[in-house]
Amino acid sequence: MNQVKRQLNEHVPFDEKAKKLRNLTFHKNDIEVTCIEHLSNEIFYEIFDYLDGCDIFDIFSKLNIRFKRLILYSSLPIKIYRSISSNQITEYHYQKFIIPHRHRIISFHIHDESYMSSSFSLHMIDASFNRLESLVLYRIQYNILILFLPDLSTLPRLFSLKIDLYDGLRNFSELYGLIFRLPLLKYNKISAFRIFSPILQPYITDEYSPIEHLVIDHECVIHELVTILSCTPRLSHLTCKCLNSNSSIKREIPRNISNLRYLSINVCYLQFDEFETFIKKSFPHIRVLRFASHWDSSYLDANRWEQLILKHIPYLRILNFKYNEGIYNQLTLNPYHLNLNRFLSPVWIQRRWFLELKICINTFLPATITYSIQPLKKQWYEWHNEANSNEIIIYPTLTEQKCINTSFSQLHLTLEGPQSVEYYRSVQEYICSIATLVQFTSLHIDLCYFSISILLQLLNILPNLDSLTITSGLPEKTKILSKEQINMFRSVSSHNKITKVNLEQITELDQIHILMDLCFHMCDLQVKCRNIFDGKWLVRYVLNKRNTNFIPYLCSICLWISEANNEMMNNLQIIIDTEKLIDNYTIKRICDKIYLRWNEHL
Repeated sequence: MNQVKRQLNEHVPFDEKAKKLRNLTFHKNDIEVTCIEHLSNEIFYEIFDYLDGCDIFDIFSKLNIRFKRLILYSSLPIKIYRSISSNQITEYHYQKFIIPHRHRIISFHIHDESYMSSSFSLHMIDASFNRLESLVLYRIQYNILILFLPDLSTLPRLFSLKIDLYDGLRNFSELYGLIFRLPLLKYNKISAFRIFSPILQPYITDEYSPIEHLVIDHECVIHELVTILSCTPRLSHLTCKCLNSNSSIKREIPRNISNLRYLSINVCYLQFDEFETFIKKSFPHIRVLRFASHWDSSYLDANRWEQLILKHIPYLRILNFKYNEGIYNQLTLNPYHLNLNRFLSPVWIQRRWFLELKICINTFLPATITYSIQPLKKQWYEWHNEANSNEIIIYPTLTEQKCINTSFSQLHLTLEGPQSVEYYRSVQEYICSIATLVQFTSLHIDLCYFSISILLQLLNILPNLDSLTITSGLPEKTKILSKEQINMFRSVSSHNKITKVNLEQITELDQIHILMDLCFHMCDLQVKCRNIFDGKWLVRYVLNKRNTNFIPYLCSICLWISEANNEMMNNLQIIIDTEKLIDNYTIKRICDKIYLRWNEHL
């Protein structure tokens, strides 16, 4: 089982793997090792675990007798994963290394046969590869794959199989029927474009597959997915790239797929009625559900979702759902918009799932509105909890539930392309109408093409905002405000409730000054800096403004620097102490962010 787990997670990011080596202290007889040859074989096993077997053979086997024995005469597991960009597997590698040591190969990544030696054939992978656990076939032709798959049933330890078809999936039943006959397979992924056959074959095999994790990285129709589910009773994790409906074929939906815990559909073209029936009958124990859909506005019926969740999928803990709506002419309110506030009922609040609207205006039509339901994640200003900032909060405590703001809705407005005054006016009217139904607390906006006037208008029609994120710098023309803009600025500044400001691109000081003046109640500020020098002058500038009561409520600054390290943090601490910018503060670094927080009452 440990080997299965290792295989299914073999593509661990290099940074995580490297931590092991960085944390090792090499000693021999309590004397620090200064020569690579003094390192133990175990250390080299760790190093070799990151390298392609052919490269290990080329580099180490001829260094000396020790490495020759280590490479050629040990039981060291071998991984062959040469990519197209690397050297091909040559005749020399094949004859001198792969075939003599095939009983030690645990992972084999094979690209199109044109990248292999002329004498290599897929049919040479047989039972003699008795430790092979993972096989990746990249850019393989369909006809070659179909002839080769039966041979894999002789492999005694094949747990993982990934296939990338070069010329498309021609016969769904034929391919999956052969895969489901592999006796020990736990993980399977098939990537391809579909070539639909005029003759539909709904039945694949009468046998049950042991697959637990399946990735269908191609288009699939509902009756095909139903067939797959009927053949994979142990399936716990299912991902489907695209799921289509097909009314011409009806199959009985399998009931109570008890092991399935995770379902992800990148694009779902089912009508909500069909999707709802599918979920009700098949997935009563599902924990995670992720999918995206469009065209059927019934997906935005919060009441139906509540009934589905409470009665049929009560164990659901993570729901990540997106519904895309195209706008070709004028933005208008539809009947389903009137019920958006139902997504703020206790069913959603207790699970900490929030509604998000994203309006994207492009240079060319259509504009799109994306409605999404997703778990509430830890926010950038919640740095006092050292848990992963992307951690999904599933089980709030009773105390937390009492403190939860009943309005989790967020408006993320992305404006792309040249500004259209008429089109923006329609968007503004739409936002005004929606704002009467849902109290938005967060605004995420790209101001690349828009003036300060539009920002002021948005803040004026969204009076309940608590958080403001700006993804690009304010335009140059914000430096000089007209009399009308100044009056609106004063009005918005005195009435808005924004306490959290996030600037994802550093701007000039006078532009930061405008935002600080606009958000008088600001408590938390995050700025993405190009380097530590920007961070230093920003801290000086902001703290000096804070000390003069320009932003009196500010109590934390987060510097987001890609190269952040402890030395940068220490330099900032020296500046703060030397110049006496603030007292009673704490400073810490978490990954690429440096957090500074203070409280005069500490």
